[in-house]
Amino acid sequence: MIARIAPSETERAAGVLEGEKIAYASQCFRRDGALIVEDIVEPAVIVRARQEFRAKYSEFCSERKDVASVGGQRFMVTVKLEPPFDDPSLFANPYILPILGAALDEGFVIGAFGVVCSSPSAPEQHIHHDGGDLFQRPDIDRLLPTVAITVGIPLLEMNTVNGTTALWLGSHRDRGRSLKETGIEPEIREGSYVLWDFRLKHGGTANRGTSPRPLLYLTYCRPWFLDHINFNKTNPNERQEPLLANKRFLSKLSEQHQRLLARALWH
Repeated sequence: MIARIAPSETERAAGVLEGEKIAYASQCFRRDGALIVEDIVEPAVIVRARQEFRAKYSEFCSERKDVASVGGQRFMVTVKLEPPFDDPSLFANPYILPILGAALDEGFVIGAFGVVCSSPSAPEQHIHHDGGDLFQRPDIDRLLPTVAITVGIPLLEMNTVNGTTALWLGSHRDRGRSLKETGIEPEIREGSYVLWDFRLKHGGTANRGTSPRPLLYLTYCRPWFLDHINFNKTNPNERQEPLLANKRFLSKLSEQHQRLLARALWH
């Protein structure tokens, strides 16, 4: 069973999680490699983001050179950090930043920002982990602290009809043993976040609904880490950039948010 946490009324009033809850969330994340943080984005923000994605990016959900296919009828699209995706509650949510900091230490940055969209009738995705191995001996990677974390924000509820992301808890530490078990398929409400270690085995489940299921994703990572698997600059056919933002938008951000988005390319 995946751990779920949610801010208390006191924490919502303060806008941050208390230390004990951060410690509990961090412990669960280290153990399982995944965590759900519930109801931390206003539903209206999610609705606007879903509508904007459908209006501006639905044409990208097809086979083309500037879009990565990540499984049958699944496409990974870089989304520009402009309204409504530039809302800080999406890229710098105060309820998850301390959890990310506990796992990645100080100085972590956002390495990628986009949407993975599964089309209606999309089959189950292949089981995978996100960023490849740091070393040629994967057993070494399993002993190290995490270097990157995927944060998924469903723009449409993740459930048995729309599909969700199956997670093999513990596979970030013991890939072989964990895969002998059945992955969990959590339901995740709109306004909630799911976090998983880059090493965790996972895969999208089938979309049995009639609408595309967009999952907004962010990669948070240590400042020296580069995702050489999903964004391979040595491949001349790879035209997708991981993180795009407007220069004027970046210049108006706080110092903390500018640091988070230090890798953003201007457009």
